[in-house]
Amino acid sequence: MKFVPNILKAFLINLCFIGIIFASESCPSISPKIAGDSPNEQVKAIIDDVVCSFIELQSSNNGTLTSTLNLTKKKILPYINLEDSTKMALGNYWDQLELRERKIFERDIRNSLMNEYVGILSDLTIWEDIQISVDEDYTQNENLARVKVSLSIEEENESTIVTLKLIRKNRWKIYDLEFQSISIIDIEKVGYDSKIKRQGIEKLIQKMLKKS
Repeated sequence: MKFVPNILKAFLINLCFIGIIFASESCPSISPKIAGDSPNEQVKAIIDDVVCSFIELQSSNNGTLTSTLNLTKKKILPYINLEDSTKMALGNYWDQLELRERKIFERDIRNSLMNEYVGILSDLTIWEDIQISVDEDYTQNENLARVKVSLSIEEENESTIVTLKLIRKNRWKIYDLEFQSISIIDIEKVGYDSKIKRQGIEKLIQKMLKKS
């Protein structure tokens, strides 16, 4: 199962380019664990923490695939709620699964994320100025929130809007993102639904086990 490369690539490249502006002012970053508790404050802290970490890695001239993989596990995955992402991507199939089977799908999504993140981040070598703005007017409905992040490159009039969807259990974590009105989880849901209808959920699980 693959997340949509173009959407992830656009978001990740934009996210990482933020670092050239934040590097002098925000590194070392403030951990989201001690940042403000509102969704937008958490998003600011998450972006800051991730970007600063990758700036430091690139500055050390140690941006190998292995080091990028390790940093991705440490600095990106903890901010993603994989369980809820998987639950939403599977829809009604989630309730049919045992805990062990749910973990297999969760690992499948995790591996897809890792493959996309590590490949994209390890290829980033050119840093350009970019402006970022986290919308103060986030929307929240109980433990769910949406935060818009606007990114624009200097000397260009166009901006990119990415909407991060967050869910709060113990703290706010990202479970989905929208780029150009396209939701990654919705696309994953379509992909899983198609495969399950075509070959059955048990066969799909067996295939995922063979890949792991």
